[in-house]
Amino acid sequence: MSVSSLPSPSAVVSGFLDDTPPAQLTVEQLRERVTGFAGQITALTARFLELLGELDERGGWGGEGISSCAHWLAWRTGMSIRTAQEHVRVARALPGLPLLREEFATGRLTYSKARALTRVATPEREAELVNFARSASATQVEKLVRSMRHLDRETAEREAGHIESSGQWKWHLDGTLSVTLRLNPLDGARLLAGAVRAEYERTRVAGDGDVPRDALKPPTELVDPAAAGEMTAAQQRDLWRHVPHNIAPAMVAMADTVHGVVDIPEIAPGAEIVVHTFADNNSEGDGDAALSDPHLDGGPALAEIEVDEAQCGAAEREVTKNKRGAVLSWGRKRRQPTAAMIRAIFNRDAGCAHPGCGRTRHLHAHHVRDWDRHDGPTDMDNLIMLCSTHHRALHRGRFAIRALGDQQFSFHRTDGSLIETAPAVAIPDDWEPDPQIAPDATATVGGGRLDLGYTTEVLYAIWRLKAEQPAAA
Repeated sequence: MSVSSLPSPSAVVSGFLDDTPPAQLTVEQLRERVTGFAGQITALTARFLELLGELDERGGWGGEGISSCAHWLAWRTGMSIRTAQEHVRVARALPGLPLLREEFATGRLTYSKARALTRVATPEREAELVNFARSASATQVEKLVRSMRHLDRETAEREAGHIESSGQWKWHLDGTLSVTLRLNPLDGARLLAGAVRAEYERTRVAGDGDVPRDALKPPTELVDPAAAGEMTAAQQRDLWRHVPHNIAPAMVAMADTVHGVVDIPEIAPGAEIVVHTFADNNSEGDGDAALSDPHLDGGPALAEIEVDEAQCGAAEREVTKNKRGAVLSWGRKRRQPTAAMIRAIFNRDAGCAHPGCGRTRHLHAHHVRDWDRHDGPTDMDNLIMLCSTHHRALHRGRFAIRALGDQQFSFHRTDGSLIETAPAVAIPDDWEPDPQIAPDATATVGGGRLDLGYTTEVLYAIWRLKAEQPAAA
């Protein structure tokens, strides 16, 4: 369908949002509405990111233990945290790219293109990149951006004089795991050396020693070189000298070795925290008033909420002294959940239990009813998993937790209202399409096959020229 055959924006808006079942529309109407909606969605996404950027700038996402703007967005709108993080990243980049933002707002650059361009665009590069994106598909834009990031990274590494190793991992829908590593030469050699050793350990048979026979001797130094031809295939293996083509089994063997040899606690506790307090009935005069504040052993004074947080985060003991430093009582050590109980709580909560959080690292087992002051039991009905951010926010009074029994808990704001696990989301009743957005706004202009090498070379040549001749540019 050519661009000239599309109806005017006003014609598309008329009846654009009616409830006609798709089966009753002609193929031409379906095409018009799909492309028209694409433009409206793009313009709305641009507006949405503009609002999100302002919300992020003002810090309006805070409260109830929310750790970031992306965390709030994921909880409030039902997005995945990864999608929310990407939206926030793009929203932060757009204000510095006015040309890209304008094309995005009018629907001429889709979110897919804008998202990709914000990874490499700068005010100096913006005009050329926007011009390219208008006549390229989203796939071509992504391909160009990947190439540019590679070139920019090489340039930065060349200037820095060293290469930083990096890696990524991803679970796939079929249950497989992909791992991508980019290692500097030394780290790469270490990895391959470990893989060689792990492969030998994985495949060695009875009779193989800790080091393969004669592995470190060249053939000329063998006592009986002729005997080498009589060795079995297993005996001729020299895996110390050859990296296996498929290193996956060796990598798994390396992981098994570390998993079996290195032991860590179920939940790594802090060192014992000793909190000192002073008996009021032994204080004499105003000079002792400051001594009544609890403080760490050899450390600063603690506020009441900090004492509460310390009691949750690690083993704690309260020591009572008089003003002369004499110990009046050595309090009982705080009871901690057992390792089996920690595992059960983690399996039940599957991470931080705060609605919309889901973090699985740096977790604390929190007593909902305080163990020390309110005799809260250390059992499954009173223990809940919280990440370090929400644990601290709880003790700062930003939200509250109620134990409902049968291992059920509810989270509440400071006014007592319930913090929903997934807030309801609804579109405004009076929403209508923007007639200023052309029905073919997202269609590429021109298009054609991408010559990546030529395109990259031309763009970087233009940017070098602009940098060398800023006045002419």
